[in-house]
Amino acid sequence: MKKAVSSLWKGELARTGSLIFLASLSANLILFFANLFISEILGAEQFGIFKTVEYLFAFLPVLIELGINVSLVKYIAQFKSRNKEKVGYLIKWFLKLKVFSYSILIAFILIFREQIALFFLKDISLSYLVLAGTLLAAMTFFIVFQFIVLGFHKFKLFALSQFLTLSISGFLGALLSHLGIFYIIVGWSFGYLIGNLFNLKFFFKERIIKKSREFDVSKIFLKFSLPMYFIGITTSLVAITVPILSLFFSRELIGYFSFAFIFYLATLLIPGSISSVVFPKVSELNGFKRYKDAKNILRKAFSLYSFVALIGIILVFLISDWLFNSFFESYLPSLLMFKILVIFGLIFGFNIIYTNYLQGLGKVKRFALLILLQNILLFVISFALLKIM
Repeated sequence: MKKAVSSLWKGELARTGSLIFLASLSANLILFFANLFISEILGAEQFGIFKTVEYLFAFLPVLIELGINVSLVKYIAQFKSRNKEKVGYLIKWFLKLKVFSYSILIAFILIFREQIALFFLKDISLSYLVLAGTLLAAMTFFIVFQFIVLGFHKFKLFALSQFLTLSISGFLGALLSHLGIFYIIVGWSFGYLIGNLFNLKFFFKERIIKKSREFDVSKIFLKFSLPMYFIGITTSLVAITVPILSLFFSRELIGYFSFAFIFYLATLLIPGSISSVVFPKVSELNGFKRYKDAKNILRKAFSLYSFVALIGIILVFLISDWLFNSFFESYLPSLLMFKILVIFGLIFGFNIIYTNYLQGLGKVKRFALLILLQNILLFVISFALLKIM
């Protein structure tokens, strides 16, 4: 076991992945406990409304992302050494496209806010929450600057931004939770802006878009961005699970499910941490065509995670009832969902690691297909669980 761990964490790329992982893990833990706190303040029905709005308006920008973020990472990194003048124009071109697409999305939400409230929240009087959701969707725009600094290989800045965005969203949401859902979402929204202030400082200090030379970015958009956009949607479908389920079940049931669902997402942090090391190491080995070594990395990752998953499943059976009866009594009806979702989350962890291995080998289509199948299976399981409640 020690050999598997030390082997995975050797090398500069692995250390970079570890830095990003630590930032993401610590921020997600803060977010997890913030969700627990908010769930206790709101109660099941109100928590279901909150999570429906939060997940829905965090997902909608994915529909108009158009592969811009991943394109910025790839082509900034590609151009920054030999074609520095192209970087500024590339960023300017994609930022204009992003502003345009966000403008359409926000206008659409505002025009149909009552229909959205009726459709997802089953109450037209809650359309004021759609306004808070609009702010959340708008603030996700600033995430683009994380990908700009990542393209410049500013890994520490990227890790810091990830940590601040998630942790501040959770902190502000929890801080304002006594004021109601509207203010929780507003506070949550500002995490996206505050978390990217250092990225904005870097962006304007370097005067990136002023140093530019015009070239045909549309070819990159058509040949790379759009194909990656459709792949990106398949990997983001997990975020729409709660809003889709809200179409079929009561707000109270959605609240119970949302509570169990945050534990499901928490289980994915463990394989995600391993994947943050597997992906860059496999990518490096793939570049040297050392496929056997890459497969050996996968084997060691599976070996390490198998131990974690086994312990996790045993703990689910041993302490779940005690945990809910002692700390989460108001969410006791979600106990069965908690057990099943956490167990499936631990099992899905193998798929998370394997798909990151595939991504490192450049097998992006297979990566997207397996993630899509995982998300479809998650929805089927979730629907069945709610149906028997």
